[in-house]
Amino acid sequence: MSSLLQTIYWKAPYRIKNIMVAVNSRILERQRFGEDYEKKLREIALRDTWSWEQFVDYQRKELTRLICHAATNVPYYRKQFKELGIDPASIHNLEDLPKLPILEKQAVRIDPISFVDETLDRKRLSIAHTSGTTGTPLDLYRNTELWSTQFAYWDARCRKIAGMQRRVNKSVTLGGHLVTDPSRTKPPFWVYNKRWKQLYMSSYHLAPEYLKYYIAELQAFRPDYIEGIASSVYALARFIVEEKLEPITLKACFTTCETLFDYQREAITRAFSCQTYNQYGAGEEVVFGAECGHGTMHLSPEVGIVEVVDQENKPLPVGSTGDLICTSLINYVQPFIRYRIGDTGALGTNKCSCGSSLPVLDRLEGRIDDVLITRDGRRIGRLDPVFKGTSGIIEAQIVQDDYDKFRVRVVPSATYNENDGKAICANLLDRIGTGDVHVELVQRIERSSGGKFRTVVRNMPEDNPTKAR
Repeated sequence: MSSLLQTIYWKAPYRIKNIMVAVNSRILERQRFGEDYEKKLREIALRDTWSWEQFVDYQRKELTRLICHAATNVPYYRKQFKELGIDPASIHNLEDLPKLPILEKQAVRIDPISFVDETLDRKRLSIAHTSGTTGTPLDLYRNTELWSTQFAYWDARCRKIAGMQRRVNKSVTLGGHLVTDPSRTKPPFWVYNKRWKQLYMSSYHLAPEYLKYYIAELQAFRPDYIEGIASSVYALARFIVEEKLEPITLKACFTTCETLFDYQREAITRAFSCQTYNQYGAGEEVVFGAECGHGTMHLSPEVGIVEVVDQENKPLPVGSTGDLICTSLINYVQPFIRYRIGDTGALGTNKCSCGSSLPVLDRLEGRIDDVLITRDGRRIGRLDPVFKGTSGIIEAQIVQDDYDKFRVRVVPSATYNENDGKAICANLLDRIGTGDVHVELVQRIERSSGGKFRTVVRNMPEDNPTKAR
């Protein structure tokens, strides 16, 4: 949306906003839900009956096709294969992938166009942007086929599991779009898309003083489903639980974009009396995962190949936790081959009891950046236990200003007391060993441009910690 059109939209009366949203949804439907979308849905449904061996064979064939395409039509890879002296035809098995170097995000940031298929008319491509935890988003190019493929997997392997149907069920979305002026101080903090039966709520106005308006609108709207950024959905759930309000019963809740912590899932279950289905994906379209009815995160192997490596980029066995390295099998517009996505996790060793042959992502431990780095070089992740034993916290963020200096920014609820602060400091020290830790009370914690919540902010480099004193 252009800046002028966005200004007009923000200043428009609520009813006019809703009309503008409905008109825009028709445009999006042509982009996302055309013939390609229906075709992809049918293909995915057929593959849902496959064995794991069939998926592996499919990956090998698609990898061969992708490598040939990238080496021929994508400037970055054509140059890379030539400089490395690697014959693209030699990369035809999953075991051959480690012959290629790992692709870092910085290379894409520097020259995103060099990763785009040069046979395509760039004027006909749309540009999406990742929110970027570093504050420097990536430019991601897409065509309608890639958009359709993305939403086909979302619907077939995520929403369908809980019975959600587009334009049939009433739903609430808490995403990263600026659906209302960020400076707005009174409701409505949402817009209604009548065509999709969707109430789209802002993730940027979830301040304590506004939550009562959100809940009142939810109660009046009576949705079947809620989907959105994990911390945004949790903010509503926590308010319902802490204020001891009647649960708003839903058929299911879908969370995405961020790590969903156990305490968040528990609050969402209590507030909405339904199962939560967590989803894992990336704007680069290199990986897609969604939880089944048994609560297991299944990867879609047709979307991408996932490797797990250690800090020296050496392959780790299944079940071990490391950096996720992903190769997209669906993104021919801007291919990402052996791409360090920025998340850590582990592939599962056992088949899910649901009976699906889809591989399992056993652990997803958050972004590589969501760790603290100690003076002796240890990387401390999975930090949600730091807040165990506290009850007066709306949300919190850990800021590392130096290798032994930490601030915990806390948005307190009415029940917050000194003991909560002491517990936070003690729990964090239990994990880092020694350091200067203090709690900083704030009114709210800022979101990224994509509406995401950063659990950890590091204001120092991660290399040579012993020199930074």
